[in-house]
Amino acid sequence: MSKIIVGFVFSLICSIAALHAQVTDTFNIRGVLPWHNFLSGPTSWNVEDYRIYLDECQQQHINFIGFHNYTGGGERYATYVEPMIKIEYKHILPQAYLDNSLSARWGYLPMKVKDYVFGTDAQFKLPAGAEAFGSDVSVTSKTPQEHYEKTQSLMREVLKMAHERGMKMAMGFEFGVLPPEYFSLNVAEDCFYWPGEANMIPNPKSQLAIGIHCAAIDNILEAYPDIDYIWMWLNEHSFMGVNLEKALQDSAFSKVYKENQHYFVEAADESARFVGVWALEYMRLTAEYLKSKGSSAKIILGGWGGGHQLPSLLKGLDRALPKDIIFSCLNPDLGKSPQPDFLADIAKNRKVWAVPWLEGDHQLWHFQPRVKMMSEHVKLAAEQHLDGVVAIHWRTNEPRFNFKTFSYFASNKSANKTVEQLYTEYLAEEMGQDAAEALAPILTRMDIEQTQWSAASPEFYAYTPQWGLLDKPNVELRQNLIETAERILKKTEGVQRDALRRFIAMFRFELLLGEVDKAMMPAFSLRKNEMTGKETYSVRQYKEAYQTLISAPVKEMFETYVERINSRGELGVLSSLNQRLWREYDELKSYLEMKLK
Repeated sequence: MSKIIVGFVFSLICSIAALHAQVTDTFNIRGVLPWHNFLSGPTSWNVEDYRIYLDECQQQHINFIGFHNYTGGGERYATYVEPMIKIEYKHILPQAYLDNSLSARWGYLPMKVKDYVFGTDAQFKLPAGAEAFGSDVSVTSKTPQEHYEKTQSLMREVLKMAHERGMKMAMGFEFGVLPPEYFSLNVAEDCFYWPGEANMIPNPKSQLAIGIHCAAIDNILEAYPDIDYIWMWLNEHSFMGVNLEKALQDSAFSKVYKENQHYFVEAADESARFVGVWALEYMRLTAEYLKSKGSSAKIILGGWGGGHQLPSLLKGLDRALPKDIIFSCLNPDLGKSPQPDFLADIAKNRKVWAVPWLEGDHQLWHFQPRVKMMSEHVKLAAEQHLDGVVAIHWRTNEPRFNFKTFSYFASNKSANKTVEQLYTEYLAEEMGQDAAEALAPILTRMDIEQTQWSAASPEFYAYTPQWGLLDKPNVELRQNLIETAERILKKTEGVQRDALRRFIAMFRFELLLGEVDKAMMPAFSLRKNEMTGKETYSVRQYKEAYQTLISAPVKEMFETYVERINSRGELGVLSSLNQRLWREYDELKSYLEMKLK
């Protein structure tokens, strides 16, 4: 009998040990951060798009989804306010909306869908009465109040669907970044100070700044009463060249600065130390206010990973802030570089989440293979004993291999599959074993060597013909992929054939984009130089530029892109191609035709 008991106990211990190993082999937080601002991302999503996305997240064992909300700021963000959070204060309701094809932010040129070229308008199914492409909540809203109401209703449904799938959700914004309507409330400079001519930074000790910040938190708790986390983001641009001497003229902030500057011994300079104390005060305010409201929502601190941004402040903030505040930081260099090593030290004191990038926003018209990068960054987070990993992205179809890799290693810290093994598995599942064996080595080489990083399509700026230009290695790489895939296509059927055709169209589009941009460049340069008075041109030069321009395979490029559409995000890029590339092409053509009259 004793042998039976001993055997049972031993078996139980082994089972517990196996369960413990399984648990510790998985990050506590395996999250996603779909980023609003471009039409290729969640800015244009509807309920059904979120449902499809959340179902896929659930299949990939994702248990967290977070959102960032722009509320204005410095540089090109000054009037960029999104309505997922409503910061209404003193009866002022800021203008806010999710972008659509008739808005003019992020370098988009407004355009109605009916004006899209080469029949591409037929790809867009708009709500009754709508003329623009975008989320239904945007294109059907007529007033600021409607933009807020419909957007927040959509995001409440997202929260509900996330919870139904066992996922927790965060809603966030950039603390101390104000919608422009509040700039004029500055009274005798006792509430705000100016670190530079472009940016207005609120004094966190002023009654007005406190009121606006608390109004934002109140709205999150009111609009999303079941929210799990509030994500506080340090702004990306607002603190460059801060005027500390002017800031310290305020006695209340001066006192706070003198009491807390010692935390930030690692700060790069005086300006960085100021930002550290400023951020600390806002984070303390947030924690105290949520406690006073009896909220169970947890606080996350987040920010950008450049050297002059959040990383240099994290050690100081770790010393000063309560240990129940979670730290997170976007990986630097648009995600090309891993999270800093010192996060391992901070992870000894509190929960820390790395935020790798499934894709960078410098190439959102291009394929970005990051399988190797995802495996390395997630495995590094495991070595650093971080509590979680959360992946930022815009599109859903193009970075799907990256997403699967991120999810796989987030749930299997000790996994050791190679890049080629992973590509082989993904390609076999989508396009068949023949495609996997032929294409996996090429994609692996493309991924590891990162040849394609020289290609550019930065959605955050206005389009120029430099965007799609490809050098010889990039052209040859795509040609190799296309030729190899076309051989496999002849013996592939069904859904795998459809996937392979979209794969071919993706790289054929990139080649055609390069040809179009190359054909546009002479006219673009000629017009730029002439308008700035650098040079004058002859009729012959105008004719040559015109003939080169009209030789561009624009129609073929658009038609090829249509062949690859399989998600809402790709519709967003098709819209962007019309608004940016076609508008520029048409303007250049009209300009040269006028010169040749």
